[in-house]
Amino acid sequence: MGVLLGKVTKIEDEKGAYVTAGREKKKRKGWVLLVLLLVIIVIAAAWIFPRLEKEPPRVTFDGLKAALGDLSEFSVSASDRKSGLKHVAVTLLADGKDHALAEYVDTGEGQTTVKTKQFDIRLEPKKMGIPDGKALVRVLARDYSWRNLLKGNRTYVEKEVIIDTQKPEVEVLSRQHYINQGGAGLVVYRVFEPGVTHGVMVDDDFFPGYAGQFADKNICLAFFAVAYDKPTDTSLLVSVTDQAGNTTRTGFYHLIKEKTFAKDQITISDNFLNAKMPEFDVPGDAARPIDKFKIINSEMRARNNETIKSQCHQSDQRQYWQGVFLRFPNSAPRAGFADHRDYVYNGQVIGHAVHLGIDLASTANSPVPAANAGRIAFTGSIGIYGRTVIIDHGLGLFSLYSHLSHIAVTESQLVEKGEIIGRSGMTGLAGGDHLHYGMLIHDTFVNPIEWWDASWIANNVTSRVDSIQQALTD
Repeated sequence: MGVLLGKVTKIEDEKGAYVTAGREKKKRKGWVLLVLLLVIIVIAAAWIFPRLEKEPPRVTFDGLKAALGDLSEFSVSASDRKSGLKHVAVTLLADGKDHALAEYVDTGEGQTTVKTKQFDIRLEPKKMGIPDGKALVRVLARDYSWRNLLKGNRTYVEKEVIIDTQKPEVEVLSRQHYINQGGAGLVVYRVFEPGVTHGVMVDDDFFPGYAGQFADKNICLAFFAVAYDKPTDTSLLVSVTDQAGNTTRTGFYHLIKEKTFAKDQITISDNFLNAKMPEFDVPGDAARPIDKFKIINSEMRARNNETIKSQCHQSDQRQYWQGVFLRFPNSAPRAGFADHRDYVYNGQVIGHAVHLGIDLASTANSPVPAANAGRIAFTGSIGIYGRTVIIDHGLGLFSLYSHLSHIAVTESQLVEKGEIIGRSGMTGLAGGDHLHYGMLIHDTFVNPIEWWDASWIANNVTSRVDSIQQALTD
């Protein structure tokens, strides 16, 4: 019996071990399947969840104005940084009709999904048969998200606009206009709607006009300049542009008088070069002083003139100045406006320049008065011009004072006619103590002599304004 029981026990133990091993094997299989399932779930989630993203496409506009004219250009951009763009449509709803402006549909043929799409819209209402009046620019954008029953996230934007294809009206009120080459002029005109941009076009140069000088707020004036190098057949037009971009340009009677400008020759000495060239930093490696001078006289001069012009782009919309402009007291002229200069070194012409002001010499460090009332628009050093003050006299008129040894005013300060703004000197490219005096209309240099002449101001400015003021009161 004992032997039999031993055998049975052994068999049962082996059976139990077999069963246990089977269970362990099943258990391991279960864990493997569970891990596999979890991996599948994670992979599926990583693939599915991004397609369930809920961020809608983004729509932006650039250049879209509240009023659209006969020709308007603007851009519409749509972007979706996650699932990408599926469909974008830009339309104009006007007079109860939807006019297609642009559309993008992803056909799925591309290798990658488009994330950003920009449409450059050129709208010409008359050609499209769109009448003037209220309208809506509408943009619909959808992405590739699986939300909304696979239709994607949706962005819908509407912008209210006015279609206005009618050109603005303008009436020139001043009559005869005589302008010198290198000189200034004044035109008075009437506009007939608010919010327009107006002024005078001299070829492609625009001189802004100003309202508020007359009892009738629709009457405006614009100072303009004919640069010294403009021909006598230069086009002069009053230009008016409304908020929809429609532009009207009309001519006015004028005569541009030809002027002859002096030619001058300036000898450059080694003493001048050794004294002045160390004051300037120039790009590159100009080993000799004369090479440095050539760069300063050409490249730096051009940059300095642009700096001055940039300070005269914006003018106050009020007239500070009254009457004739003051001339630097007790001074003698040393160079004139638009003098054409040849620079000579060791008998050879090494450069050219046009002098855009008048040089006036008095005793050294003489006090320099403001030529007329105004606001200080700029103080500082400008390359060849040295220490400089620019005064805004309002309505686009500026005066310039350069080579100063000392500046006695600060920017934005209001000054009266005759108030001392600094002292004469020889800073910049000046070879001796003097004042370089200039005048600009907007960003064009003009001959200061006109503004020193009481008769010229009366004939070309004040009498013209006064006659129109009188006509308004009659």
